Amino acid sequence: MKKIISETEVIAYDHLKAFGFAEEQVIPLVYRAKKDLQENLTKLEILLYEDTISIDDINNVLHALKGLLFNLGNHELAEKLNEIRSHFESKASLKEISQLLFDEK
Repeated sequence: MKKIISETEVIAYDHLKAFGFAEEQVIPLVYRAKKDLQENLTKLEILLYEDTISIDDINNVLHALKGLLFNLGNHELAEKLNEIRSHFESKASLKEISQLLFDEK
C-alpha cells in the first residue's frame, strides 16, 4: 500500500505540473490525494478480509481508487483496476486485487 501511495505521489507532481498547476497548488492537492488514497486503500483492505464480502462495496472502492489514480496520473494502475472491475469473478479477482495493491515488492 505504501509503495502505491509513494509511486503515485511522484507521478502526481509531474502530472499536475504538466496541466499548468504551480508548485504551491500541487503540494496541497497531492497531500489531500495521498490521504484519500490511504483511506480508500485501508477501506478496501478491510472489505477484502471481512467474513461476508460485499462485491458492491469492493466495486465502489475500486471505482473511487481508479478515479483518484487516473486524476493523479497513475494511469497504468488505474487501468489495471478498471480491468479487474470489468471481469470481477469473486475469489480470483479478490486475490488479484490483494496482490496488486497490498503485496509490497
